[in-house]
Amino acid sequence: MNTLLAPTRICALLIGLLCASQLFAANSAPDRDEDIITTLVGLERSKFSAQQQKDTASLNALLDEGLMWVDQNGMLLTKAAYLASLHDAHHTINKIVPDSMTVRVSATVAIVIGIYDETGLEDGHAFHRRCRFIDTWARKKGKWVCVASTATSTIS
Repeated sequence: MNTLLAPTRICALLIGLLCASQLFAANSAPDRDEDIITTLVGLERSKFSAQQQKDTASLNALLDEGLMWVDQNGMLLTKAAYLASLHDAHHTINKIVPDSMTVRVSATVAIVIGIYDETGLEDGHAFHRRCRFIDTWARKKGKWVCVASTATSTIS
């Protein structure tokens, strides 16, 4: 009887360990999401800073080659066209700062929704815009890159 009891106890122990490991894995997922959220908020802040500084090298690293960028006027730009627009003499960004951000993570894709304030010059006239943005980030080749971005002006 003792010989049958040992395999039963071993099975029960293994099932218990399996259940505990599943519980641990389920509870550790939010920590991973929190790490991703922290990373993406940092990348968004870097993106806004690079826009303000016209730092095309940093933006080049943050933006996917197949980027689809829709500006607040509804213009669809490729990555190359967006980077070139940063040096457009008709539009100068003096300051662009995110006000708030919410991140939703799903496997290797994340959506960042937020609001930013932007001041600058457009055709020689000062402007101040408050815009809502939605950025889509994807994990590719071990790093997060922005694959799509859109912004729309909001009422101040």
